[in-house]
Amino acid sequence: MNAKNLVQQALLENEKVYDTDMSNSYRNYDEEFVHTKAYEHIAGKIKELTQSFPYQISVLDVGCGTGRYFHILQNLKELTGIDVSGNMLQKAKKPFRRADIPLEDIKLIEGNFYDYDFGNKKFDFIYSIGVLGEHTVFDKHVCRKLRSLLNYSGKIFFSVVDIEPRKNTKRKLAEAAYPLMPKSMKQIFDKRWQTCYMTYKQLDDIVKTERFSSYEIDRYVSEDPLWEGVHLECTAYR
Repeated sequence: MNAKNLVQQALLENEKVYDTDMSNSYRNYDEEFVHTKAYEHIAGKIKELTQSFPYQISVLDVGCGTGRYFHILQNLKELTGIDVSGNMLQKAKKPFRRADIPLEDIKLIEGNFYDYDFGNKKFDFIYSIGVLGEHTVFDKHVCRKLRSLLNYSGKIFFSVVDIEPRKNTKRKLAEAAYPLMPKSMKQIFDKRWQTCYMTYKQLDDIVKTERFSSYEIDRYVSEDPLWEGVHLECTAYR
């Protein structure tokens, strides 16, 4: 399945999952998540990156959900959030710790980042947590689009799920034998292995094809229930 079809499939699945009840549960968990080590880690990263700007910044949150991380942003001049779920965006209108967000207006867009046309709009900081390489694809198109939306000296921070630790022995043996398999067998495994998760090499290969001035990829291991597993975190500079 190509990336475009995978995106459409992910959109359909997300539409089913993030109904009103799920969106309410997700928003309620914002209150609990703030006390986890995963939150402390992610919040620290976002705060450090946005504090590093010597001026006020325009920010884009890709897959903003309920606006869980809005209140962490520093030097904030303008904030835009995009998400495919209208139910989640309803919650983002009154995000977690709203009083800590120094803006009266937050622009919320119901749409698919993969296809959405931002026109000539540019941002100083773009971030995406728990969305790309998890609920939807991160490919060359997405990477190129992220970079194109950055102002000069802009920065990006995003996470993807590291698939390697999730592979069992049978999966690894099948992957080793894959090059020798007949086409019909490869098609079976291709469908079975269909996922948005990525390896470190896949992520690195995509990011390095774009003309970022520099970038870094780190692994973060979380034991928190709703953020459990190994995540690859990429910070890239325009």
